[in-house]
Amino acid sequence: MNLANLASILINIILPIVLIAAVGFTLAKKLNIEARPLSRTMMYFFTPALIFSQTYHAKLSSDFTSIATFSIIMTILVALTSWLLVKVLRYDQPTASAFMMGALFVNAGNYGLPLILFAFGEEGLVRAAFYFTMSAILTQTLGIFVAAHGNANARTALVNTLKLPIVYAVMLGLFFNLAQITMPEPLTKAIDLAGSAAVPTMLTILGIELARAKIENDRAVIGMATVTKLLIAPLFAFPLAALMGLEGVTRAVCIIEASMPTAVMATIVAVEFDARPKIVTGIVFASTLGSIITLTILLGILK
Repeated sequence: MNLANLASILINIILPIVLIAAVGFTLAKKLNIEARPLSRTMMYFFTPALIFSQTYHAKLSSDFTSIATFSIIMTILVALTSWLLVKVLRYDQPTASAFMMGALFVNAGNYGLPLILFAFGEEGLVRAAFYFTMSAILTQTLGIFVAAHGNANARTALVNTLKLPIVYAVMLGLFFNLAQITMPEPLTKAIDLAGSAAVPTMLTILGIELARAKIENDRAVIGMATVTKLLIAPLFAFPLAALMGLEGVTRAVCIIEASMPTAVMATIVAVEFDARPKIVTGIVFASTLGSIITLTILLGILK
């Protein structure tokens, strides 16, 4: 890794992402465009289409089992670390919930999928799509408990998870793939085309959401959560990947996805349960900006 390599990564991989997100940011500021209609379209159409397409066409291997295992262990490690930090720092319950949500929710979708696509191509994207699905299931389920200060019941968390269309998209994609079912060509092309719209739409939504984000108070809490997200998480990811024997693109995708900034979904859940949403929004904003540097360095190490 040298400065020339880092500059190349910054320009050729990170900058295209920043430029598209900047368009979304500008549209939100100038035209007051709301993210919700686009986000719902993403959640119920483009993202499921992308995930189904990727899993349907994928050459399945044991790597996918390793990705699932890695994402589960990483979620547990980050959750335990966050819990220990909030106890040591003696945060009150709402602040502790906001901190843990900021650390747990990974932007493996809106930011992670485009980044992996630009860095590792289609081979990386199919693995990243699977990681994103696993991460979304885990964080949505655990996030409900955290946001509700541990008072949400198992049924609420399960129902919340079962509402995610990506769960059914990955299940159907894997079933059609393993059963070697050939879909009609017009349907395959339609799903592939819808899936191709996911990446630019994700980045546009990211920009729109960042336009709403502000860092007002609680900067120490936001700073600590950002450090946990961007620095501590990668310190877990590298040795975990080594212990699991991950190699090549699978190793790189797992480490990068685990090191992504906080997802905007954390803010939505925080608002729903009144878990200090302004702190969570600040973590989303700070970690996303900081990730431009940390992800550039990580890609320099991994590519």
